[in-house]
Amino acid sequence: MIPRIIYCLAITMMLCSACGKVYDLNGMDWEADVPPSDSAFNREIQILDLGAHLPEGHEPLDDEDPMFFSLERFSSIGIGYRSTERWDIAFSGMFRTTISGNNGTKSGFGYGTSAIGGIVVLDAAFDDVTEIPDDSQFKYPGQTGLDDQGAFGSPLGHVVYTFGGNFLRPDKMKDIDNPDPAAQAEVVKYQHMMYCLSQVTVDTFKNVRQLRPRTIIIKTAKGNYAKMETQSMYQGILDPMEMRRDKNIKMPVYSFRYVLAKADERRFGFMINRPKLTIKL
Repeated sequence: MIPRIIYCLAITMMLCSACGKVYDLNGMDWEADVPPSDSAFNREIQILDLGAHLPEGHEPLDDEDPMFFSLERFSSIGIGYRSTERWDIAFSGMFRTTISGNNGTKSGFGYGTSAIGGIVVLDAAFDDVTEIPDDSQFKYPGQTGLDDQGAFGSPLGHVVYTFGGNFLRPDKMKDIDNPDPAAQAEVVKYQHMMYCLSQVTVDTFKNVRQLRPRTIIIKTAKGNYAKMETQSMYQGILDPMEMRRDKNIKMPVYSFRYVLAKADERRFGFMINRPKLTIKL
């Protein structure tokens, strides 16, 4: 009888010690889901260097594994929450150039959840986008990657790839056939580059090549909306003229900006009355 009592007490203590925690079937310790603050809406939010210093449990398992981000909580999300509605966008594929939404009814990283997210990409500058497209224009979960303005990719991608040269930096390619090792080392820094199609990128290279800016419209996992512009894939660099391949510059590391609007507002911009928020990750 005594051993039985001791056993029951031990079970009771274990159950009490788990109070306030939720575990999945694999025994993972889940954090409580906290609703996003209203302060996240109707303001410009800039994220700097996503992927440079991810918290434990948020780091992708390999180069092809996705990196998850919550626009409504402006933070990265642990990879253990892959099959949940806690994230809004996933960065995946080679160099993580593919950005996809979170939708539980479609094949993708969020399949099987209650997430209702999607994506539509507009051939327009971020500051010019004020209306939320009709739901019929969204793809679920939707995705965007390389743009065919770089002669490789699909229409309405958010980044151009320069291949083995650099059509945006002819000044750096002038010595591509120069056998001098120093000259070649400089050329290599600017080959196989990735440039986000932000307003700044388009303006910077307008005298070199006609590029068109892209704005990604995201329906979040919970049904709100965001307009987003990717700005850089190089750690610590926002100026396209300073972007380069260098052992001291981590890549792909994302910087981007976005504005959130609640589902029932259907517009961006007319209620932006909060100061810009910049978050360095």
